[in-house]
Amino acid sequence: MKSYTDLTGKYLKGQKKRSLLTIFGIILSVTLLTSIGTIGMSYWDKSVRQTLRDFGDYHVSLNGISGEAVPKVKNNATVKSAGVISREGYAVIKEANEKEKKEDPFAAPYRYLNVKEYDASAMNMLHPQLDSGRYPENPNEIIILSSSLSYFSKQPKLGETITLNLGIRKVASTGEDKKINGLGDFGWDLDETFQAQSQKEYTVVGFMKPSSTGSWSSRYIFPAITFNDNKSIDNNKNYFIYVKMKSLNDIKKKTEDLMSSLQLSNVEQGSAMQLDRESYIENVRIEYNNELLKLYGKSTYEGVNNSLTLAFTAVITIIMICTIAMIYNIFHISVLERISQFGMLRCIGATPAQIRKIVLQEAALLSLIGIPIGILTGTLFMKVLFYNISLLTLGFLNDIRMVISAPVLITAGLLGLLSVFLSAIGPAKQAARVSPLEALKNVGSTKVEKITKIKKSLLVKTLFGIVGQFASRNLQRNKKRFRITAFSMIISIILFIVFSGLVGFIQQTTQISGMQYSYSLSYNGPSGRIDDTVYKHIAKLNAVEQAYKFYNNQVMAIIPKDKINPKYYEFNKNRYVVSEGEGYRTDNNYLTSYGDNGLDALKSKLITGKIDKEKMNQENGVIVQQKITMTTEEGKQLILDQTRFKVGDHIKIRTFDRGQKGYQTVTVVGIVDQDLLSKEYNSSHVVSFITTPKVYSNIMGSDIYSRIFILAKPEISNHMITDYLKSLPEKDAGFNYTDKVEELAQAKNDAKTFSIFFYGFIGVIVLIAFLNIINTVSTNLILRTNEFATLKAIGMTRKEVRKMIILEGVFYGLFSAVIGIILGTALDYGIHLLFTGALDADWVFPWYSIGIAFAGSMITTILATIGPMYRLNKVSIADALRSVN
Repeated sequence: MKSYTDLTGKYLKGQKKRSLLTIFGIILSVTLLTSIGTIGMSYWDKSVRQTLRDFGDYHVSLNGISGEAVPKVKNNATVKSAGVISREGYAVIKEANEKEKKEDPFAAPYRYLNVKEYDASAMNMLHPQLDSGRYPENPNEIIILSSSLSYFSKQPKLGETITLNLGIRKVASTGEDKKINGLGDFGWDLDETFQAQSQKEYTVVGFMKPSSTGSWSSRYIFPAITFNDNKSIDNNKNYFIYVKMKSLNDIKKKTEDLMSSLQLSNVEQGSAMQLDRESYIENVRIEYNNELLKLYGKSTYEGVNNSLTLAFTAVITIIMICTIAMIYNIFHISVLERISQFGMLRCIGATPAQIRKIVLQEAALLSLIGIPIGILTGTLFMKVLFYNISLLTLGFLNDIRMVISAPVLITAGLLGLLSVFLSAIGPAKQAARVSPLEALKNVGSTKVEKITKIKKSLLVKTLFGIVGQFASRNLQRNKKRFRITAFSMIISIILFIVFSGLVGFIQQTTQISGMQYSYSLSYNGPSGRIDDTVYKHIAKLNAVEQAYKFYNNQVMAIIPKDKINPKYYEFNKNRYVVSEGEGYRTDNNYLTSYGDNGLDALKSKLITGKIDKEKMNQENGVIVQQKITMTTEEGKQLILDQTRFKVGDHIKIRTFDRGQKGYQTVTVVGIVDQDLLSKEYNSSHVVSFITTPKVYSNIMGSDIYSRIFILAKPEISNHMITDYLKSLPEKDAGFNYTDKVEELAQAKNDAKTFSIFFYGFIGVIVLIAFLNIINTVSTNLILRTNEFATLKAIGMTRKEVRKMIILEGVFYGLFSAVIGIILGTALDYGIHLLFTGALDADWVFPWYSIGIAFAGSMITTILATIGPMYRLNKVSIADALRSVN
């Protein structure tokens, strides 16, 4: 041995169990960092790809740019690439006949194809989703919407040629050209006619899937896309340009500078909506693809960017602190239990600097072993998780891919190394401060223990006897060791509560959008009524799981002033302006019924109250849906109650028909956050009153329903449903139906997949926390072998030693659970506050997580004591007393 530091390697070899436990702790910490980093990168990658599909791969769109400005935009120094779209014209594929106009007074005069020209860049940026075929590659090829095929006199097939008479839409009464909004896929008028201008032949090379965000006019206007390389630009034509910037920094200013360079005025600005959906515009309109930009932290809403950055920084900081704490505990316990060894080294001449170097060398050697293994195990653990998700092939995450990111792995390794050295510095300094004489007198501390200061607990003695008092005194006798071990458990509890709250928050703010049903049948004929024979026929079909009659009408209501949520009132004071009595008269309310079977299904969604149909009929009972989601002008998403009604409250409502009764009083019998067929919160600022058909009829003076929602059985073919629904418009043009079978299946799978993914993520946290507690508590007990041998030597039986060890575990668990729950809940709330700049939802006290954390803490600490306890009992007293450990 050339120097004292040569002892490092020999010590690690000689104390294999202790070294392995320390390495295991480092592996756990690095595994945690690698797993969280990999999950985060993979989820971000999936979110980006999903957003690109839904909203397009562009940063800014300029709608209505004149032809002369197109080259200037494409050649601008800040622009990386630009996709150009123009309107080629409309083509009539079916004209409404007299029978259809009579049966459906609101039917559009024509069903159109809206032919648009995309260049290659636009096709790549907006990538329309295909059912079959391919994208057009020349101006004579076209792709059309699958749902438009039934309106052709002869349905075209792939590879066939169609002839379209392209032209413009005009206002029938004035002969003026009809103003077209945006790309023109939405918006029609009864007072319009069509004027053909040219004829063109196209080869059909593909069929597009319908947009998931189609509106009421999508039954009459169907998009079709052809190709144009835009080598020649028509200066008299308006174009739609989708731009990708070279840099996302200050994107709003760069766009404004770009527009200034074009010398364009009267520009409207907004946020991108779903693909192919346009706002009403005047001249040029700028739309920022904020759904994509916010994933890069570069949205046009600074408040949103800062809030998300701070929130995720806080989460990463918590992970870092917890990781350092885990490793610190291991090193600290190891050093405390080796104080006598360091004291001996000091007695034979070792300097404090050499002692520090010994501890830091240990940290370096253990890091070289533990960190690579931790990176490997974290990666393999994630590989298993993602493989199992891929087998399920469910919904939103069915194409999630595991992203093994070199920066993530390198960062996990560096953070692990930093954590180890930060963890070792404190114990190294403490070891260097050891007084040789004191250390030799007292194993496990740098100071002489003052036993007289230990407090006696009458409660512990009464409950657990003298053995319980021994357990309590053991913890008090070496408070530093107790705090270190408890701290490790506290960290694990904090991790669980914080990440459980984070998962719950993400689930709350990523509700699956749209009403969830298989089919919707509606009737727009003169009577406005669906005959009961139609409903009965549908309900009897074997493939139908449930069919709900949908009664719905707008009503006026007087909302008492004390029932208005003040937070909502701050943002929407114009909603409550007409005073009447002790409240405000509002007209954005709806009285709704899904039939008696709908009320039965709604019971599972009740937040409070009870559904009793007979009582509701007697008292004009209603169930109030008052929670909404809204976005402020700053881009902040809010989830809040618009009103604050409670069970037993009375509300005055009336119809808009002055011929009907005046105000009638309804009684609140229940509260729901979501509608019967919805997995999301209402976004239309509507207060819905859901009731029975009888109450609806009494208040509205009518029992007419014009819509039926159908839930199909997934295990049975739906042909009998679709065949019947297709037959109805042939008999009466007032009927039309929507098919959402595929979308409903996707939505259900999304909900399952989110749960699997998020709770799998929580499972990673729980497993690592469990192993960390087992490791820390076990290490503490094993390193006290000679102490337990001493107790046996002075007369304590094996049974009493076992009881004492278990009670120590219980006391560890109780103390850690209380502190961990308090700190974890506070941090959970703090992170929620940081997120409120972007996503403001009600904070829910984490009772469920607290219960699991408390029970888990107690069970884990008891389990952690069982293994070491039996090992200690097998060691003979003489052997244990001969050994330092």
